[in-house]
Amino acid sequence: MLNKLSLADSVHEDVPQPIKVAKPIGDVVKISVEGALLKNHYKAFNFDGNTYELGDTVLLAPDSQGRMVKPYVAMIKDITEMENKGIMLNAQWFYRPEDATPIRSGKNMESIGARELYYSFHKDEVPAETIMHKCIVHFITTQKHIPSRKEYPGFIVQKVYDPNTKRLLKLTNNGFLHDMEQEIDLLVQKTKLHLSILPDTEKPVDKGKRLK
Repeated sequence: MLNKLSLADSVHEDVPQPIKVAKPIGDVVKISVEGALLKNHYKAFNFDGNTYELGDTVLLAPDSQGRMVKPYVAMIKDITEMENKGIMLNAQWFYRPEDATPIRSGKNMESIGARELYYSFHKDEVPAETIMHKCIVHFITTQKHIPSRKEYPGFIVQKVYDPNTKRLLKLTNNGFLHDMEQEIDLLVQKTKLHLSILPDTEKPVDKGKRLK
C-alpha cells in the first residue's frame, strides 16, 4: 500500500504545471512598427490573476543565477504585444543605493535608510511575466518629513540617479530637462494627494531649488 501511494505521489508531482502567461486588457490604444512587425500598445494587462496598468510601480524577478539578489523595482511606462513575442513592458528603473555608484556632489545627500530608492530615466524592455507584484513608492522632497513605515509602508524616493553620468540629484534640483522636471513634479503631487499634508523639516531650503 505504501509503495502504491509513493508511486501515485511521484506521478502527481511530475505533472507539468500550466505556464502563466500575461494577457492584454482592453482595446489597442496605439499601433507602432518595429522592423517588419506591428506592435500593439495597451493601457493594462492581466498576469496571474492580477491587473497591472500604466504608471504602476512593481517588483520584478531578478536574474539571480543562484545569488541572493533583491527584486528589481520599476515603473510601467508602456505595455506592448507583438506576434510570437507576448506582452512586453517598457520598464523605467529605480535604483537601490547599493546598486548605484553616484558621484556625490552638494550637501544634504545623506541616506534615509532601507526604504530609499533612487528614481531614474533609464528604461528597458522586459517580459511581463517577470513581474512579482505591485509595490508602493512615495516621492517626497527633502523639505518634508518621511512618514513612518507603519503608517505608510513603501519605498521612499528623494533623489534621481543618472547611470550614465553617475549624477545624483534631489527631486527639487534645477538640473533636469523640462519633460523630466514635469514628470517628477507630477509624481511628487501624486504622493501629496495620497499622504495628505506632510510636515516640513527644519532644514533650510537650498537656494536655486524648485519648491514642492
